[in-house]
Amino acid sequence: MCGIIVCSEHYADIDGAESSVSHRGASSHKRICKDGIVFSHFLHSVVGNNIVQPFEGRGILVANCEIYNWKQLAEEHGISARNDAEMLFKLLERAKLDENSLLQLINELDGDFACVYYREGTMIAFRDPIGVNPLFYSLDPLLFASERCAAPAQLRELHPRHILVHKMAANKTKSIYNNIFSLAEHSQSSSYKSIERALLDAVDKRACEAKSGILFSGGIDSAFIALRMQEIGKRIALYTTSVGRSSSDLDASRAFADAHGFELKEINVSYDELLSHIPKICSTISSCDSVKVGVAVPIYFSAMSAARDGIKVLFSGLGSDDIFAGYHRFRGGYNIRNEQLSSLRSIYERDTYRDNTACMRNHAELRVPFLDKILVQECLRAPEKWLQDKMILRKILMHRYSLDKRFYGRPKKAAQYGSNSMKCLRKHAKNQGKTINSFLFRLHPRKNIKLGALYTGGKDSAYALYLMALRNYDISCLITVKSSNPHSFMFHTPRIDAVENHSILMSIPLVKEKSAGDKERELIDLRKAIHRAIKLYGVEGVITGALYSDYQRSRIEKICDELGIRAFSPLWHVDQETHMKRLLKDGFKFIITSVSSEGLDESWIGRVSDAQMLEDLKVLSKKYGINISGEGGEYESLVVECPLFKI
Repeated sequence: MCGIIVCSEHYADIDGAESSVSHRGASSHKRICKDGIVFSHFLHSVVGNNIVQPFEGRGILVANCEIYNWKQLAEEHGISARNDAEMLFKLLERAKLDENSLLQLINELDGDFACVYYREGTMIAFRDPIGVNPLFYSLDPLLFASERCAAPAQLRELHPRHILVHKMAANKTKSIYNNIFSLAEHSQSSSYKSIERALLDAVDKRACEAKSGILFSGGIDSAFIALRMQEIGKRIALYTTSVGRSSSDLDASRAFADAHGFELKEINVSYDELLSHIPKICSTISSCDSVKVGVAVPIYFSAMSAARDGIKVLFSGLGSDDIFAGYHRFRGGYNIRNEQLSSLRSIYERDTYRDNTACMRNHAELRVPFLDKILVQECLRAPEKWLQDKMILRKILMHRYSLDKRFYGRPKKAAQYGSNSMKCLRKHAKNQGKTINSFLFRLHPRKNIKLGALYTGGKDSAYALYLMALRNYDISCLITVKSSNPHSFMFHTPRIDAVENHSILMSIPLVKEKSAGDKERELIDLRKAIHRAIKLYGVEGVITGALYSDYQRSRIEKICDELGIRAFSPLWHVDQETHMKRLLKDGFKFIITSVSSEGLDESWIGRVSDAQMLEDLKVLSKKYGINISGEGGEYESLVVECPLFKI
């Protein structure tokens, strides 16, 4: 586990950036200055062979890495190395710094890593393509850091599937896209045995001699890790946090530990104790998003307890729901492969940074077997029928470990609910007459990352924007594509010019792009619009109003991945009637601007949303099978009143 800082020696606050990175208790700290650039590295000893970084030769490398196949690669390439970082340094020293060579080198690595390499005026930054180990950067001023808090106002997260190549003298930057998920698209389907073998290997390669623990919830993901570690003879403690004296996670953890002979460390956090730690937790994870904070709470307190016990490595079941179709949104007969890709594309921003920093702040290294590269590829090639509701994982637990149904059949419960952390946050917010998000923003008054909203003026895009604004994200611009094709598959067209007025009413700038509406070029036009928003406003993600349209969402997410940002779809798979009721409850009024479905005639055009409209749509839905929210194109809408309008 390491802390990385690379910056210009003229950077105003080098010492401040270093002190913000998790380096307290580091076993070594070294700086090198070359060509006016400072390379700084903090090492936390985990498993020995702790060679002091930065490495210096033809170039300079600082790396936070755990490369599990480093000995194999050293042998294949004829390299003499004492640890994984030194092996990587020597590989880079030999390599050409062209696109193909860099892609080939990075894709050979099996593990979690974040690295900055400098040679002959060229700065190269890269991460493991899933995004387990974090890396942030700014080019003006020049700064690379392993945590956003080194300079939160300036840094953006390096997208894990983008290799950054920056020519210092010319001040030119190139981004190389590494689409690792495409490797599984045309490969032969995986087998039950190959998935089981990859799953076992994913745990085995991460097992080490250092004192280890598991962030334990009592669910099947952490249970599998515990049972495999026990099977290979590794002694490991389970850490479970409960806000209050009891919780569903704690009850399940106790039952599992008793049944299988594990040591369980119970961490009971009082409501007042949690309140006192919330500002620090928000600062640690660089977010006041209520979901992220709620999940971070049990991880943070478990890691704190583990640190007191001298634990150096903490295992997590993170990623299991993403590869084994465990989330609710995988259910209902939808495209499981697209859902897998959607979850994996966004996990670096949604989950891994939060969990990684919560552990790093407590001097523990996070290891996530379910995000193993080989295992991920196997699951992306698995028949979808094996994945529904984690069927294959439950089968392995049942057959290999004879796990009782009360454990392998336990329904999924998100960490913020299983630990009671969200219940506690709600209570504190209610006592102060606030929503959870406004309560958290008061304790940590720094906006979350900058987002652009894909905006049509319709109810769904407006409500999705509203929800992300409530979660304290910085809505930096609206993004609109005006299509001249009234039958566009991608873009809303009726009354699209109204978005300019909405931009004024919201006091949010508008990025506009025109499109001829040709099906083959629409995505190119959308890409242009999003790229302009990145350049003009520095957005790190876009908001979509998709509810059930996989056609739109999957294409938007692919574009965002290629551009190095994330797509947020806060309405995805929300029940349509629930969505419509929330719109009315939260003060949204919209009119119908066009209709194109049986049962909806011209009398609906201009009709204003109200409770009676919803009842009428429900009747038509039963009679004709239409979507109540118009998700199938049955009607288009225009917002005429909402809380976002400031004038």
